[in-house]
Amino acid sequence: MKHLATFLFLSLTISVTLFAQQAKISGELKAYQKLTFSWEGPHAAEEEKTFLDYRLQVVFTGPDGQKMRIPGYFAGDGIAGETGVSAGNIWRAHLLPLVPGEWTFEARFIQGEQVAISQDPDWSQGSAFHGDTGSFDILPPDASAPGFLSKGKLQYVGEHFLQFTDESYFLKMGANSPEVFLEYEEFDGTSSERSYATHVKDWKSGDPLWHENKGKGIIGVINYLKSQGINAHYFMLMNAYGDGKQAFPWTGHDAYYQYDLSKLDQWQLLFDHMMTEGVMPQLVLSEQENQSYFEHKEGGEFATARKIFYREMAARFGYLNAVTWNIGEESGWDNEPTYGKGNTTAQRRQFAAYLKQLLPYSELIVVHNGPSDTDAIFEGLVGDSAYSGISYQGNFEDPYYGYERILHWKEESARSGKPWVVSYDEPYTNPEFPDLETWSKNSLWAALMAGAAGVEFYIGKGRDLSIEDYQLYEAYWQAMTGAKSFFLDNDIPFQHLKPFEVQDAEIWGLTDENQHHVLYLREGGEANLRLSEGQYMLRWFDPALGESYTTGAPVGVPEAGLVHLGHPPTANDKSWVLWLQRQ
Repeated sequence: MKHLATFLFLSLTISVTLFAQQAKISGELKAYQKLTFSWEGPHAAEEEKTFLDYRLQVVFTGPDGQKMRIPGYFAGDGIAGETGVSAGNIWRAHLLPLVPGEWTFEARFIQGEQVAISQDPDWSQGSAFHGDTGSFDILPPDASAPGFLSKGKLQYVGEHFLQFTDESYFLKMGANSPEVFLEYEEFDGTSSERSYATHVKDWKSGDPLWHENKGKGIIGVINYLKSQGINAHYFMLMNAYGDGKQAFPWTGHDAYYQYDLSKLDQWQLLFDHMMTEGVMPQLVLSEQENQSYFEHKEGGEFATARKIFYREMAARFGYLNAVTWNIGEESGWDNEPTYGKGNTTAQRRQFAAYLKQLLPYSELIVVHNGPSDTDAIFEGLVGDSAYSGISYQGNFEDPYYGYERILHWKEESARSGKPWVVSYDEPYTNPEFPDLETWSKNSLWAALMAGAAGVEFYIGKGRDLSIEDYQLYEAYWQAMTGAKSFFLDNDIPFQHLKPFEVQDAEIWGLTDENQHHVLYLREGGEANLRLSEGQYMLRWFDPALGESYTTGAPVGVPEAGLVHLGHPPTANDKSWVLWLQRQ
């Protein structure tokens, strides 16, 4: 059947067996594209001992000699997303090779009591396919590959913006709602009526499906967001006892040692499609209402069940070309007496450190603050070796949260020697529809002019859990995409721009201190700026309409000093962007 073949990757990938090795390798043997390594091992089922008492780790060595230690996982019959089985003998790991040339691998597989979380596993006791080795050749990346597959891996590079392997930088414009995105009725083991019916029409022939005809609605959502220029989506991987309660990787709310093989395969199919469409998932590992769920169930500061959860998610999804790992939504907000008991700074540090050592790449690891009027949880994390950024929540009605606090955390983190990637992920709003002009001014452009690495749109309290039709918010997607396009289409080096003070308090400025100056006139009016001697092209950008205007000939500045730059071409009483490019 056509769609079964799609799911099995038989029509789009290459499967090879090399030498006498036991591993079966499937996938395009090209840099920047996912490879899957599968072994036949001991028969197991969706039960506690499977995820606690087995440990698979694969050591990959690249042509440059770099070693990558990647956790593996139990995959049932290898096609559980299609068959729905709960048992089997296939064990699996994924690699995203970033360098062309000859690679080698060595499989390490052991069994023992709670060996999955051992700090010092005894590999000398290996069993089954332990010690299996082999080599394979990776071709250069395919520049015509779709989405992120032509760009490599999005990683933290010690700067305020993330960078792909191809050296391009990422400016995020994402959907923060619905956080219950994975509560989709066509995922196995998911008790939900969420169907995304409006977006079934956005599914295209050849897109992924499972169980012959399932998945069109949620795949269509990704296609729609891509068509709107949106390149990220924030959602919960685990909301048992949270707001939505139906998105978790297990077979039931409290079955946190029994991972649902078919559901996770279907999640992976969705996430792989996000990579081909260029939409980054922000995987949120807990929410305010269940932030202490594991520790309440098992006791202690860092529960074994949480460690297994992190390991399984890293093994399943750590290869993704672009992903944000979020330790938790509204972490530390002590608003519930049981599962929502606030995590401590020490716990947040432990959680991130543990996750980091499971991920072989330099991933973006963040945490989210709450409520919207405090960001105090970040104070104890500045300079921490595991956190590479923050997922910031503020309030859309006040530019203080969108500009001053983002700028503050960028500067504080830079002073610590560990610059954070700061994204405005929840400009919080109570109304169903925040006022677009106010939101654009106080959230979107406030964040960008503070040097944020991106912005996400939060739909509003009450609608966050019920939204299924993303078209209702098209005006916001267009405003975000227009802002992103302003920087990208004009080749403005946003990653190098720094905020600076302008004489007029109603104007925010960004500059690279040489060629580019960007001004945001919050209330319109006229602009004056101190410039060096030279010739400057002036271009006005209307953030409401997404239209640009030029003054024509360059403006000459005969000597350094304060220069009157005039006023916008129309509607002088609303916000405008002015871009000066030194010739």
